[in-house]
Amino acid sequence: MNEEYRRPEFAVLWRQARTAVARGQVKLGFKAPDAAAAVAVAGVLGREVTAGVGMTVVVADLDVRVRALFGCGLDEVLSALFGESAGSVVAPAEADDILGSAVAAAGVGGGWVPAWVDQARRYAKISPVELAEVAPRAAAAIARLHLGSSAPAAWLVLADLGLVRGTRLAGLVLRAAATAHGTPLPRSTSDERRLWERSGVLLDAVSTTVLTWAFPGCEARTELGLPTHLTIRDAIPAGVAARVCTSPVVVDNAIAARARVPLVCLSGHLNPVARTLLSRLGSAHVHGDFDAHGLMITQQALAITNGTPWRMSAADYRDALDSGRDLQALSPDPLTAPWDPTLPEAMRAGWAVPEDAVAEVLVADLLTS
Repeated sequence: MNEEYRRPEFAVLWRQARTAVARGQVKLGFKAPDAAAAVAVAGVLGREVTAGVGMTVVVADLDVRVRALFGCGLDEVLSALFGESAGSVVAPAEADDILGSAVAAAGVGGGWVPAWVDQARRYAKISPVELAEVAPRAAAAIARLHLGSSAPAAWLVLADLGLVRGTRLAGLVLRAAATAHGTPLPRSTSDERRLWERSGVLLDAVSTTVLTWAFPGCEARTELGLPTHLTIRDAIPAGVAARVCTSPVVVDNAIAARARVPLVCLSGHLNPVARTLLSRLGSAHVHGDFDAHGLMITQQALAITNGTPWRMSAADYRDALDSGRDLQALSPDPLTAPWDPTLPEAMRAGWAVPEDAVAEVLVADLLTS
């Protein structure tokens, strides 16, 4: 072991390296304090160094140079100088092997994996000491993600994967999801939530809910005239015959009328809990807004439930127009209604009909069901 590394000209370099390795950083910043230090460090790095000018040094590259010049690894140099191990430095090829082997052992494959391995090594800032322990845990979580192009059929909660937002482990898994789906790494909480949900994962078990009324298992609340917001953790009964609407006004009117038909309210959005509930229904009659978004949600709900349209025909639209007041104009978005191809033609009248406008008619149906 060549102890030339103890020369005082290297002092700043070793301090910066110690900090970077301890923090799990893949790069360190260095500025030579004087000309002597610049010359000495240039000899180690094999590149030009100017006193007083900042530069970036890749930790793994520094480890390779240290081994060649001093006959020992960077970790050994730092341990000898500072009396403690700051964390071993794993060469890029070795890090790639650890990550690649972990995902292979977990049964994870796909053309995106090499790109994720490369990004994880370069950007995740996980200390190499932690890599062998963290990689299998990350791979096990990745194996449970939904990485296909279709909507997930089932959802997990982040905690079910042993992940906590903001940790390096969760960051590795989220980066895998982004790489697999071909999307940028999220830069906002809302983007992060969308990516997790696209991968079949909810950030928590309680904030995402679906509004229901008169559902089996909720009899006590129904007797009190209270609707129930179901979560992904609730035991959702299978085989229920229910009506599906999009506006909470329909639920409110159903409660006031004391209707007792199970009712699911999508609130204009098919969130993961709503999708899960719809997939468990025995039968469903589905209604939505008469506009482009409403037709899309209705079509998706019908596909999930294999259900029946509920007052969503061209004739129903024309009836709603006759009773409607102060309706808004339809947007130019295309209209699709596979259950009644004449409906888009009828909607060329140009007016959107929100479900609120026909809530009384829908509740009357509930009372006679």
